[in-house]
Amino acid sequence: MKTGRITGFFEQLDKRIYREAMAYLKDELDRLGELVRERGTGNQGFVQQTFAGLTRPREALLRFGETRVILAGEPADTLNQLFATVVERDFADKAYHDQILIRGVREILYKANLRDHFQEGDIGNEDLHIHVPFVHRREGRTQLAIKPLDLAKDVPNLVYEVGGRWVDRVQRMQRHNLLPDAMLFAVKMPDARIDRARTAADEILGDLRDKGVQTVPIADAAAITAFATGAADH
Repeated sequence: MKTGRITGFFEQLDKRIYREAMAYLKDELDRLGELVRERGTGNQGFVQQTFAGLTRPREALLRFGETRVILAGEPADTLNQLFATVVERDFADKAYHDQILIRGVREILYKANLRDHFQEGDIGNEDLHIHVPFVHRREGRTQLAIKPLDLAKDVPNLVYEVGGRWVDRVQRMQRHNLLPDAMLFAVKMPDARIDRARTAADEILGDLRDKGVQTVPIADAAAITAFATGAADH
């Protein structure tokens, strides 16, 4: 069991104590899970009481935060998403993954001698704008923009959450006539073996194209170069 994340923060915490506490919690969760399976079927009150007893405030090494309710169309996907965020801390990896994609596009532009035509910046106006790592402007007008987009998620809900955010942004920018003359999303797709996530990503790409922007795979250097070449023509 990895303990560095906790013991590195609480320097005085004995690793053995932490490991024993986690082992106890696992045993307790297993015990309650079995109890709920035996007695909880059709007995919602029992399930609620068991959960309340597990998460009630107490003086202990491990404590649960305030319990809340979330409305989910796909509970299993939402649970996976919460686990990835709260336990695995995928938000800490997001910036790292985004930077990898940005570096990849930057390298493509360098090789095509087009890097100097693009700068990081905002597109839109003071009231409504979005930040994009590659923007080409001429005479004060944004003509081209390239946005790397990471949709390489394991569950559809994460794909919809990340991709849908950008669909909404593009739609609003379009409504206010604030999109550049041409905009390209260079997309990292989910693994082809993850059918449901891949289907969700295809839907997001279709939505983006419906808003008038282009989409290409992040690995398609030729397509990205062809799009960016328009900057050299102005």
